[in-house]
Amino acid sequence: MINFKSIPFFKILFPFTVGIFCSFEFGVFQHIHQLLVLAFVALISSFLLQKFYKPPLYFKKGIYIFCANVFLFLLANEACYVYNAKNHPTHYTHFVRYGNQSIVAIIDDVPVTTEKFIKLSININAIELQDNWHYASGKTIIYLKNDSSKSLSVGETIFIRSKFSYVNPPKNPNEFDYKNFLENKNIFHVLYAKADQVHKIPNIDPTFSFIQLGANIKAKIVSILRNSGLSKDAFSICSALLVGYDDEIDKDVMQSFSHSGTLHILSVSGMHTGVLYGVFIFLFSLFDKQDKHKKLKCLVIVLTLTLFVFITGFSPAVLRAALMLALIILGKTFYKQGNSYNTLFLSAFILLLFDPYLIKDVGFLLSYCAVFGIMYLYPILDNLYYVENNFIRKIWGLCLMSVSATVFTLPISLYFFHQFPSWFILSNLLIIPISMLLMIAAIILICIYKIMFLKLFLVLVINTSTSVMLWLAQLTDNPNYGYVDYIPFTKTDALMLAIVIGVILSIINTRLYKHVLLCFIICGVWLGNSAYQNYSESQQQELVVFHVKQKSVFAFRVGQSVYIKQDDLSNQEFQRYIKPYLLNFSNLKLVPTNSNLIKNEKCSIVHLGQQNNQLTYNASNYIIVSDNTPLELTDLSKIKPLIIADCSNSYTFVKELKQQCSLSDIPFYSIKEQGALQIKL
Repeated sequence: MINFKSIPFFKILFPFTVGIFCSFEFGVFQHIHQLLVLAFVALISSFLLQKFYKPPLYFKKGIYIFCANVFLFLLANEACYVYNAKNHPTHYTHFVRYGNQSIVAIIDDVPVTTEKFIKLSININAIELQDNWHYASGKTIIYLKNDSSKSLSVGETIFIRSKFSYVNPPKNPNEFDYKNFLENKNIFHVLYAKADQVHKIPNIDPTFSFIQLGANIKAKIVSILRNSGLSKDAFSICSALLVGYDDEIDKDVMQSFSHSGTLHILSVSGMHTGVLYGVFIFLFSLFDKQDKHKKLKCLVIVLTLTLFVFITGFSPAVLRAALMLALIILGKTFYKQGNSYNTLFLSAFILLLFDPYLIKDVGFLLSYCAVFGIMYLYPILDNLYYVENNFIRKIWGLCLMSVSATVFTLPISLYFFHQFPSWFILSNLLIIPISMLLMIAAIILICIYKIMFLKLFLVLVINTSTSVMLWLAQLTDNPNYGYVDYIPFTKTDALMLAIVIGVILSIINTRLYKHVLLCFIICGVWLGNSAYQNYSESQQQELVVFHVKQKSVFAFRVGQSVYIKQDDLSNQEFQRYIKPYLLNFSNLKLVPTNSNLIKNEKCSIVHLGQQNNQLTYNASNYIIVSDNTPLELTDLSKIKPLIIADCSNSYTFVKELKQQCSLSDIPFYSIKEQGALQIKL
């Protein structure tokens, strides 16, 4: 068992994270600055009382611990307040008004080019309001209509004349909340612009910053890889491996890696940071075998890790790994032995102090849980059986590491992704070595890309290795045997599974009967709750009309059976808009249907479209209108059904139908304007 008394930063991190969650749930305290100062004074006073007040008082230590926890709780509130860019007086949101505004900004990341748009991440420097210019700060995103005549790159200053647009909240049940995702990164608007609304501002010398330096290096690396002759997949994967530029990875490729349990490979993570760290340690070992220049080695590695963090855009996994490795080498350099758990919690505390919203980041949570799992569970599993053969022992060790990381990340991955890769151990064993080969080969390619014959050889190696890696990932991209999908998993399930895992590990360590009994009780409560939820679902009937652009999609759910009628949805549209709703239900049975009339003992639902506009709807409780189909409202004034206009209708038709329903006092709902509709029947 872990002795938490020897991990002081766990005691620090716990009240701090509680403070973060409370600030998310209830908001930041008023007068937080003054409260934090008072808490700090109380903390110092209680420390002095405990340290120098000699008469024995049994509650002295308790007062000090209480004051320390209160201070850390309030410090988390302060961190949330400071991180929220809207609280800064110069933030651009204080100057935003309706209509077009002029902006001066700097491009701070590699532009992402698609068929329709060029996506630009920018830092705003100045904004125009009522013919006056104001100094401003803050980040936002521009979607610029793709124009081959526009050549924009990192570090350039641009002038934009456009309108700030709010990001819409999700319009379907359980759909990914992109608005909240951006706001957690302090991005509150996006801009849509045409090519003639964006202009470069020449002859401006930018001030030096490490962030800008990192962005420029990232852009240079992406440019070299793009123009080196790599295949499309090889370029996108190598860019993701080296600098975190994953915007051009094909969605089918992402899905294959996700289903094989190796998606973490396609984003810069602790593994990639560890490879970089290992390369520098190896290089120093060649030139400094006696370790005489360990302080220089420490300085070079820490600076390199820092630069890598900037290049990768402050990836949470890279931040965690870089901080941990930096702390480890600092400890070794100055002869200080540290507790590995303490180092892990210290790095988490530092990151959350500067960005408390990281605690909502799935990558951050998975990264820390995986590392904690390897540190805690791997030694236990490794001691269970000793493999004598050296090669097999290494393979066995990699398998145990994969299992250890998976066990501790399972509650989070099931809650967020609702799927489980059945062959994750084998996939990681085969694909991770290839990804490391790709990473090393890509680094060498960047260094020698001007030497043509070496460049051609490395391009061949990278393209071939990428093809092999994709083939291996696609082997398990099959729902019949490769992965388990549609796993309903709520926050309660995640919490209960985490508790069960903790109790089982406690049983392994203590072998106490009372812990076994506790595990059975928890599992019984969990199963009882799940059985109740399943019974409740089986008694429900529900109509859902989805918001899918220019499509007519609705579903009628009877218990765990979902009868769905849809236009020709693409797989991408289904995954984005429909699947999140279906993940709510266990024992799901999805039944496609072409019926335009649905009845049960309580109500009648009619779907009215151009191809079935002769359907009788005078006795219906709900009428779903599609494809601008005209509707006669005269006979409906007595029944007053709910008229539902889906997304296949034009805005003009919806507006006219809404006015007609208002005049006839008939309830009306527009899916286009109001989002998806869920009705319990």
